[in-house]
Amino acid sequence: MRLGLIAFALVSFAVASPMPATDWARFSVLTPAGRPEPGAEFLHGLNRLAWATHTLGKTDQSITNLAKAYGTNMQSLQATNNNELMLTAIGQKLTVQNREGLLYRVRKEEGETLDEIIKRFRKDPAGFAALKKKTVEANDLPGVALLEPYEFQPGEAVLLPGITLDFDTYRFPFAQPGWHRISSGFGNRLHPILRYRRMHAGLDLPKPFGTPVYASRSGRVIHAGWAEGYGKMVEIRHTDGWSTRYGHLSTIGVAEGQWVTRGKTLLGRVGNSGLSTGPHLHFEVRDKHGRPINPRTKIGKR
Repeated sequence: MRLGLIAFALVSFAVASPMPATDWARFSVLTPAGRPEPGAEFLHGLNRLAWATHTLGKTDQSITNLAKAYGTNMQSLQATNNNELMLTAIGQKLTVQNREGLLYRVRKEEGETLDEIIKRFRKDPAGFAALKKKTVEANDLPGVALLEPYEFQPGEAVLLPGITLDFDTYRFPFAQPGWHRISSGFGNRLHPILRYRRMHAGLDLPKPFGTPVYASRSGRVIHAGWAEGYGKMVEIRHTDGWSTRYGHLSTIGVAEGQWVTRGKTLLGRVGNSGLSTGPHLHFEVRDKHGRPINPRTKIGKR
């Protein structure tokens, strides 16, 4: 089922007797358009699969509660939006559905078959067959879809029941979840010690001396030691070629070549080593070419 979000403006005319055309405007009534997005109760009450766009508002303080209102769960919304949704903002748009599972959107110009989509998530024969059967039932596809190629066109969507994503997204490198105070942001700034303007390639996160620092993403340590202005620094290379750096540490608890796990491996502790004016963590994200990227734009995403 495709849920079209269309707002109509209705014009009605009340006419008692013929009159000059110039008088018609007196009898027109403009009816306000309907809601731009269907309410959660509408989708939740449908017996068939449906989806829509939801714009986060001031009352959407919990993604878990939002998912429940639509008839799904947080893991499904995370998978559908390919976003861990750790950090959200008012005005952010999410795709929401009224069933649990990943809502897969076909983006290939030539379309995709059901088998091609299932193989993206289940390659073993038993898992493939089970997911295909559940997908046919959940999407009310004809039974023939189990026996011969069934094609989806670009832009179409198919719900994959029970499929969630194991996110390897960036997190702030501390034990506490959520947002953390930033004392100096990403971009050009007046260096507090050198006293001239230069690029600040990361975020400065003030924390008490000795605060534990954990891996923002899983990966392999490619540097663990002194690094000029960074002081004691750990650098991690992630599976997609991107990297993160953790500077001004007081102690280092990992070695080069070691595999570290997001949020679990203790990299070291906050310090004041290198060019630093006080205890804080200098945190960087760099792409596969080594170019610094604003970490604020990556938290909760890949």
